[in-house]
Amino acid sequence: MNEPRFPNDEGEDAWMVVQVSSDEHWNAYHDIRRAVLFEARGLIGYEANHPDDRRDGHFPLLLLLENTPVGAARLDLTEQTACVRTVAIRAECQGKGYGRMLMAGLEKFASQHEVKRLLVNAARDAVGFYEALGWTVIEAGGETPVLTKELRTGP
Repeated sequence: MNEPRFPNDEGEDAWMVVQVSSDEHWNAYHDIRRAVLFEARGLIGYEANHPDDRRDGHFPLLLLLENTPVGAARLDLTEQTACVRTVAIRAECQGKGYGRMLMAGLEKFASQHEVKRLLVNAARDAVGFYEALGWTVIEAGGETPVLTKELRTGP
């Protein structure tokens, strides 16, 4: 397989963050986002073929636990800054540290692309999650507060 992998190196559960490439991973990526970010919030209109998911510089990522997809996110690169988009963990897996794992893999991926700063437009109920991971609120107003995090770059 040629897909980038960012395995856990801490000796805990076997987990890794992979870049979405196979049909199976695309299906899991959309299933997780649709269920968590739309259906669980009473929203409709999820678009599995949204062009942003396949745009150059946009990287859909999956968190695999024992090869089972449990989380999804997208990283949109723009020079030395990147935007974190659509972070979602399967409902039955929430509150178990998997979001932290997903973000660790995403940050490693971003660092390897020489990203120095991450931005996220977070749901209000996710701000505490990001703050616990070292993110800082830079715009608190509006429906989706904006947070940032500085990264170390390099291998």
